[in-house]
Amino acid sequence: MKRLLITISAMLASVTVYAADLPGAVQKHNPIAIGMFLAFVIFTLFVTRWAARKNNSVADHYAAGGKITGFQNGWAIAGDYMSAASLLGISALVFTSGFDGLIYSIGFLASWPIILFLIAEPLRNLGRYTLADVLSYRLKPRPIRAFSASSSIVIVLLYLVSQLVGAGKLVELLFGFDYTAAVLLVGTLMVIYVFFGGMLATTWIQIIKAVLLLTGCVFMAFMVLSQFGFSLNQLFTQATQVHPSHIAIMSPGGLISDPVSAISLGLALVFGTAGLPHILMRFFTVGNVKAARQSILYATGLVGIGYALIVIIGFGTIALVASNPAYHDASGGISGGVNMVAIHLAHNVGGNVFLGMV
Repeated sequence: MKRLLITISAMLASVTVYAADLPGAVQKHNPIAIGMFLAFVIFTLFVTRWAARKNNSVADHYAAGGKITGFQNGWAIAGDYMSAASLLGISALVFTSGFDGLIYSIGFLASWPIILFLIAEPLRNLGRYTLADVLSYRLKPRPIRAFSASSSIVIVLLYLVSQLVGAGKLVELLFGFDYTAAVLLVGTLMVIYVFFGGMLATTWIQIIKAVLLLTGCVFMAFMVLSQFGFSLNQLFTQATQVHPSHIAIMSPGGLISDPVSAISLGLALVFGTAGLPHILMRFFTVGNVKAARQSILYATGLVGIGYALIVIIGFGTIALVASNPAYHDASGGISGGVNMVAIHLAHNVGGNVFLGMV
C-alpha cells in the first residue's frame, strides 16, 4: 500500500499542463489550483492507508464495524449525495433552463422523509452488511441475491456515469488531459479508495468532501450575492437580462413542458434516491437505530442547505459567467461545456485558490 501511494503521488505530481488545449480564463499555468487539487488527492490516499490498517474483518470492510456515529454518518451521506454531478449538473440545468432546473434539487431533497420514516429503521434493525442480506433474510436467498446484485450493478453503473463525466471533465479542464485518460485516472482513484480502505475510508473521504463542498458553496453563494448587494431580486434581474430566454427563465416550462413529464420526473427523483444502493449501505455503518435516524436528520439539513446554495450558484452563473467572454471558447460556447459553469464561477469570485479548492 505504501509503494502504491508513492507511485500514484509521483504520477500525479508529474502532470504537465498543456496550455493550447485549455481556452478561457480557467487554463494552463495554474499551479495554485493544480497544487491544491494534488494535495487533496494525496491526503485522501493517506486517509485510505490509515483506514486499511483498521480493516480486520468483513464487518470492518463493508460496514466500518458499525462504529460510525450518527453525526459522522450524516456528513458522509451528505458527501455521498452532494456529488460533483449535483454541483455541476444542477447549476448547469439552472444556467440553461432557469426555474425548471430547481425540479432536480427539490425532487432529490423530497426523498429524505421517505428514507427516514420507511427505510432507515427496518434496515438497521436487521443488522446485515448489504441490502441483499436484508431481502434474503425473509425470502429465498439465491434468486434475491442474484436480482439485488444485477439491479444494483445497473443502478450504480448509471450513477457512476454522471460522476465520472463530471470528474473527468474537471480533470480535463484543469490539467489538459485527454478526456478518456481523465476518466480512467478518476476511476482508478475511486477503486483504490474502496478496495483498500473499505467503508471506513470512503466514510471519511465523503465527510471531507461534504465539508469542502458546503464550505465552497457557502463562499461562492456569499460572493455572488455580495456583487448584487445581497439582494436576490437584483441577482434574478441581472440573470433575466443576460439569459437568451430573459424573463422566461423565472417560469416553469423551459425544461419540462407538460404535467405528466413533471410528475414522472418527480417520482423518479424521489423514489430513485430512496433506493440508491450506496446510500442504503450507510445505515449499516452505525451502531443502532437511533444513530441511523440521526444520520438522516443531519443529512437532510446538510443536503437542504447545499441545494439551496446551488440555486443561488446556478443563477450566479447566468449573471456572471454567461456574459463574460473570458469563460467562452473561440466558437462562443462555454469553455469545457455548460457543466463547467460552476467551476468558472468559482474562478470568477475566488480566483485560482478557490478554483483549486472547488
